[in-house]
Amino acid sequence: MTLPDADTEVRASSEAAEIFVNNYYQAINGKAKLETFYINSSTRYSIPADISINGSVVPTPEEYSKLLDSQGENVFYEIESLDTHIINPSFQYGAPETVYESEKNEKSGRRMSIVVTTMGKVRFGKGREAPQKMFNETFVLVPNWDAMARNPARGLKRWLIMSQNFRAL
Repeated sequence: MTLPDADTEVRASSEAAEIFVNNYYQAINGKAKLETFYINSSTRYSIPADISINGSVVPTPEEYSKLLDSQGENVFYEIESLDTHIINPSFQYGAPETVYESEKNEKSGRRMSIVVTTMGKVRFGKGREAPQKMFNETFVLVPNWDAMARNPARGLKRWLIMSQNFRAL
């Protein structure tokens, strides 16, 4: 078992965070379904995602989507900064045996779990003059083992949300 070196960890976690944040907030702003971003969408994870919005637990990604839909049409999330750190360079929960056999997945940083923190503004209405609030959001992302299989299904996310904490400021 060869862990990724420090440069690989930084590169892989930064790339994963940027891709995830761009896709996730684009989906929110486009009113797309969010369910595929969570571990609930994978058969490899036997626990549901932990979702907390302003201190209230939201039981499922579907319920979170309903909560976002109830905000109305003209709500827009804009990210101003993001940060990421590695939690575990060799995350193993739910991993199939074939992943253990591939040292490529280990050295490339694809088996890491990472924390991603974003800060930004949520705007309630059109135009720059619309009311807005600052927010921060923290995600724990874990590998999507299904995306590492041979010939994975098209459109699978490489990283899934295991934990999410949103706080309006």
